[in-house]
Amino acid sequence: MTAETLKLKLTQIKRDNYVINCENLYYSYALDMLKHIGTTDKTLRDDLIYDVFAKWINQNRFTTQQIQTFLAICIDNQHLMKCVGAENDDTVFTRTFSALIIALILYSHNQKKFLPHNVIVETKNLIIEYYTKEMDLRGYIDNKGWAHSAAHGADVIDELAQCTVLCKEDLQRLLMILQLKICQGKYVYIDGEPDRISVAVRSIFMRNEIDEYDIVLWLESFKKYNSTSNSSIEWYHQKINITNFLKSLYFTLKVCIQDFIIVDKIQDLITTLYGGVL
Repeated sequence: MTAETLKLKLTQIKRDNYVINCENLYYSYALDMLKHIGTTDKTLRDDLIYDVFAKWINQNRFTTQQIQTFLAICIDNQHLMKCVGAENDDTVFTRTFSALIIALILYSHNQKKFLPHNVIVETKNLIIEYYTKEMDLRGYIDNKGWAHSAAHGADVIDELAQCTVLCKEDLQRLLMILQLKICQGKYVYIDGEPDRISVAVRSIFMRNEIDEYDIVLWLESFKKYNSTSNSSIEWYHQKINITNFLKSLYFTLKVCIQDFIIVDKIQDLITTLYGGVL
């Protein structure tokens, strides 16, 4: 199915309240949607493919085997890992919207527990590899819509962290790669990325697998990025990203966590390390 034909059909499906008369067509349409997941047509990609996919997964339109097929497609070399490491080209849309579909699948799994252990482990390893290697950090791109790799990747990690098969070591590794994504200085996040990353961190903390001492150590490790002798523009961008993230994490955790030592540690880092105020 061509992109234009798919766009017309999905537009009609939305008008029909996401219902297709033939049950077998849901799976067929979904496969076509994954073929065009990286289109630069923001209406087709954002408003139709992702929206319809999310609705159908929530409506249980697919079998467990079909969803596992979608996941296998999304994590392959032509989707999540397509040209990973490239910057400022259109392959970013394929990667980041494949990530969003993975997040939808993991959310569904966390409600129903249908993915095998080995599938979750494989997905975890590929998500970590993807998020570590992703270098295109642009948020919203004029005329093409959202790329948003830092945010979409964090959305996947948010759902991944809630998979009960992940152990303490897995969660600590996720914290590490989230920190690395925040503590880069080549790009200043301007499209809510620190907020999305802080939600993923909250999900990791709420698993209660990582004890207070190790969480405080992780927070303390942000200090290594602070250097009073460094005045480069990258260091300045890094400082902005870290400060904005810590502020977001403070308010994200304050409403749901009773451990005041952790919240107080974040506040201390903001006020003393970076000179910020809450």
